Amino acid sequence: MKLKKWLLLTALVVLQTMPAGAQRVVNRYGLELVRVKGGYKLMDENKIVSHGIFDLETVPGDMYTPYSGKRVFLKDDDFHHCTTQEYVFKTYPGYELKLAVDLPEKQEGPVPYIIWIHGGGWHEGNFGAHSLHSRYLASNGVAGVRISYSLLSQGAVFQDTWQDIQDAIAFIREHAAEWGLDADRFGFAGHSAGGHLAAYAAMRTPGTKLLVALNGIYDLVHTVPDFVPSSRHDVYFNLSSEESRKEVSPVTYVHPGAPYTILTYSTGDTLVDKQQVKTFVSALRRAGVPFDLWQKDYYSHSGFLGTDLLEPTLMRILLACYQHL
Repeated sequence: MKLKKWLLLTALVVLQTMPAGAQRVVNRYGLELVRVKGGYKLMDENKIVSHGIFDLETVPGDMYTPYSGKRVFLKDDDFHHCTTQEYVFKTYPGYELKLAVDLPEKQEGPVPYIIWIHGGGWHEGNFGAHSLHSRYLASNGVAGVRISYSLLSQGAVFQDTWQDIQDAIAFIREHAAEWGLDADRFGFAGHSAGGHLAAYAAMRTPGTKLLVALNGIYDLVHTVPDFVPSSRHDVYFNLSSEESRKEVSPVTYVHPGAPYTILTYSTGDTLVDKQQVKTFVSALRRAGVPFDLWQKDYYSHSGFLGTDLLEPTLMRILLACYQHL
């Protein structure tokens, strides 16, 4: 029964961005499959070939096999030794911005915390996206605060989003003692667009101890057609000049003394160009910032969140929190 619950949780992470009513078939790597005569093919096969994302002639034998779950080591109980409370931290005409605080059930003094920033292309998503990850850390002594922010779909531009994140940070600090948080031991984490925002916040927020950016976007000066950001982000980011692109790029703010950084990249990512992580890594090296790059071949954009990489990713993030927060 616990295994079934875990597989359900994993499936929810993988499918969190699916349109209502859609049915997806994915392989072990989180890449979507479509049925063809005699088997399956990759949904994004044309883009994979045209952009040289990987060579279809040398893929592993299970590339075209639907993924139905693997044996797991974490139990459902490993995610439930925490409590969760939601708060409104900011109000706009027509909508509220909320955050969720995941706290360890048993606290012996103030605990470190991670601020989780959701993805969704800066256009959609909510603070529930990283519930699984945050609750796992909280169940093991590292609190999580999952925040929301104004979206492109709500008429926001990047500076609105950044102000929301700053306001969320201020709200967290205001309530840190009440929640039992150690205000001096914190980091940021996020995936995709959330990876961009987490990296931006980590590089610009004094005192940050850790950054975990999963398949994020870091350099908006050097972008590639058919990868994010796309033309619909031109106004949101004000991509009209090189200078304005630099202003919204996390790589611009990398500096000596920046927080320990964990980056992930999967070579089957069809949304984020591989040069993004390479550029960020180069900047970290130049600044002498310690980092760890976790790279896996063939896995999808969300591979570290909902495939057989999920468990080791959670455990490695927890270890990094113990070491750096």
